[in-house]
Amino acid sequence: MALYADLHRHLGGALHPRIIYKFLQKNDHAILNYFPDYDGFYSWFTRPCRTLEEFVKIHTLVEELQSVEHLPYFCLRLCRGAYTFENLQYLELRYNPYFRTDHKLPVAKRLGQMNLIVETITANLRPAEYPITVKQIICLDRRLPTNINEAILKVAKDNLGPVVGVDLAGPEIEPEKWEVWVRLLAKARACGLKTTAHLGETNIDNVHPQYFTVLDRIGHGIHIPLIKPEYLKDLSKRQITLEVCPTSYKQTGVLKDLSRLKTVFDRCRAEGVAIAICTDNPGRNPAPCTLPGEYERLIDNDVIDFTELKQIQNESFRSAFGYAGPPRP
Repeated sequence: MALYADLHRHLGGALHPRIIYKFLQKNDHAILNYFPDYDGFYSWFTRPCRTLEEFVKIHTLVEELQSVEHLPYFCLRLCRGAYTFENLQYLELRYNPYFRTDHKLPVAKRLGQMNLIVETITANLRPAEYPITVKQIICLDRRLPTNINEAILKVAKDNLGPVVGVDLAGPEIEPEKWEVWVRLLAKARACGLKTTAHLGETNIDNVHPQYFTVLDRIGHGIHIPLIKPEYLKDLSKRQITLEVCPTSYKQTGVLKDLSRLKTVFDRCRAEGVAIAICTDNPGRNPAPCTLPGEYERLIDNDVIDFTELKQIQNESFRSAFGYAGPPRP
């Protein structure tokens, strides 16, 4: 049996929409007034979006559902599905703890809840009957003020071990603030955390070469080889891996055709830049969207060759932030 590692999966988009719908029914949630049947909810939840910003907005609904008292429900089902249906041996799960605190509380109390969010997720990501290793990546967010992002970074540092890294996430806004983010990512590295950042997903505007000095991986980054292939030499020298999530680019309106990713893979291969294939938000994509399915789609679209499969599969294990052993055959 082939075993896989997924390095880029958001907690807000990780779960199958049927699981979320059952949760809404169980709690008689108000959104059922708009979606009285599952088919309508599924169509809305998995619909292609025109922009990344539109796609990100739907995350808000799920983040609010994943409050501290309900996180065990979501974590158990996440581990169960990833192990049973995807043959995942290793998973890095990313999320923003601040967005899962009680929105009715003042900011200071919400910041105080963040450690409890991380501790609850940590306690519920190790179900004995599903022997999958899950490590956490804590997300900073471009929409939040610096003081909140500083507090999020402290929570990541305080939970080092279960938490293996930080990510810069959120819509690709305000590219001129790159110095703020480079400083925070450098602080994360100094604390012993690994670093990744959502860069170059929809365009090249928010990609500044200074990011490369503080990153271990780049979330997406597909517009680097597409628009600025001259940057690839620096990525190769610094051994920065790209986390490529194929189906997401169709769902967010970034790519109309997955065959465009062939240029990404060819140029990265030529310059020695590693790529890890990931799922991003499999619950938000039309079913079935699994990690093995993403590999299959790339082969079907002639982006990669079947003979490359094992090497790319191993690359995910090699680039992982918290994987302790060699990939199993």
